[in-house]
Amino acid sequence: MVGDVSIISWGFLVGLAVAALVAWVGWRVLRGRRYRSAAYLVLAVAMLLSSATAATVVNRHFSYLPVFHDVVSVVDGGSDWARYTEVANAPPYVVLAHHPGGVVVHLAVADRGSGFGPTRALVYLPPQYFSQPHRRFAVTYLFHGSPGVPSDWFHGGAAATVGRRLAMHGDPVILVSPPMSAGWLDDPECVDGIREKVETHFLRDVIPAVDDTLRTVPNRAARAVAGMSAGGYCALNLGLRNRDVVGTIVDMSGFTQPTHDEGLAALFGTGPAADDAIEANTPAEYVAALSRAPTERIWFDCGSEDRQVLSEMRSVVPVLRADGIDTRLVVRPGGHTFRVWRPALADSMAWAAPGLVAAADGNVR
Repeated sequence: MVGDVSIISWGFLVGLAVAALVAWVGWRVLRGRRYRSAAYLVLAVAMLLSSATAATVVNRHFSYLPVFHDVVSVVDGGSDWARYTEVANAPPYVVLAHHPGGVVVHLAVADRGSGFGPTRALVYLPPQYFSQPHRRFAVTYLFHGSPGVPSDWFHGGAAATVGRRLAMHGDPVILVSPPMSAGWLDDPECVDGIREKVETHFLRDVIPAVDDTLRTVPNRAARAVAGMSAGGYCALNLGLRNRDVVGTIVDMSGFTQPTHDEGLAALFGTGPAADDAIEANTPAEYVAALSRAPTERIWFDCGSEDRQVLSEMRSVVPVLRADGIDTRLVVRPGGHTFRVWRPALADSMAWAAPGLVAAADGNVR
């Protein structure tokens, strides 16, 4: 299928580069022979192909949009993803006929007092959600990085593919990617800062919207948070700060302290209260004081070339283990890209899902 064609392969990149080179040569030839109209048309094509080649080089490095369908989805705003109400009101056999491996939908998230405003989360529902209408399911929340949006996990992160694989192996989990910033370039670090109350948004808006609308098991043992880059810090910090809400954490390439291009004062303000807030949102500082209960599981995952992040992770892992927290650290080849995060999500969910599903099926608290 055309939608499955890789646009980050060497073949695609070389093909684009060759086409751009041919167009530039054609422009020079036509310009020299004074075919002005045709020359300008070929020039426009040459510039377009050159821009596409440069974009493909960047895309290949980060592996952000692996296949052609991902590009189409970004351009059309993900219009091929239905609203949850559309699949909820359809007969289950119809949904399964069109989406035998599960379906990705938009879920409305109302502002319940956080001040964040109404938003929409992306949700993967496994096929068992429709074939077993009385069953309730565990949930994993996927946090995007900065810059970033929820759909990143369903493009570069291949979250739906991970969800389908889990469902095929008997570990169906609902995957939810909520908006954790006001915009693509916004970087609130998932904290309750002076501009946005993102932690409150997650706890007061997102989780209740998911638990009230979907058939979930609303307890910590059946709930996980996972994220990459800034979203990895978000998962670690939110998960550790709210251990009564979250039982499993997956941190992919996330720092163990908040970072911001404009400095932490832009997040927390200044003064004693701001200093307290910074300390309270710096896992590297507060992990040593964590109590042993309630228990948690944490999976750290990082590329070997991501040296600063890896160094910070290696510093907190032994401290967390001393606190009695089940902690794993996986280092894989690569840097700060989806070439690390895509397999990291697959491996971490294969580790986390059986426990989450067991908790959901047994309603373990």
